[in-house]
Amino acid sequence: MSSLERPLNPKGDEQVTVSNVAVGLTVPSGARRAVIQVKTAAIYFCEDGGTPSSSNGLTADIDDILEYLDADYASLLPRFKAIRQGAADATLKVSYLD
Repeated sequence: MSSLERPLNPKGDEQVTVSNVAVGLTVPSGARRAVIQVKTAAIYFCEDGGTPSSSNGLTADIDDILEYLDADYASLLPRFKAIRQGAADATLKVSYLD
């Protein structure tokens, strides 16, 4: 059975404000998966613990959804960092699952 065939149980939610200093996630104990929705402004992000910037990392626009639904991604969640792209702060809405 693949890791996606078993039920996904909620482990918590958070809203993260992304400003001009890189910020990470507060991953609840037992969370191995996450769904992240980008709200209000675009971001740069890194999944490897690096510091995101206009020259480092990936981009996500308003209403993009980042899905980390395979248990193999569990190690990425604590290393995820984001920073806003422009002058306006972004908001991330995050749902954690086991």
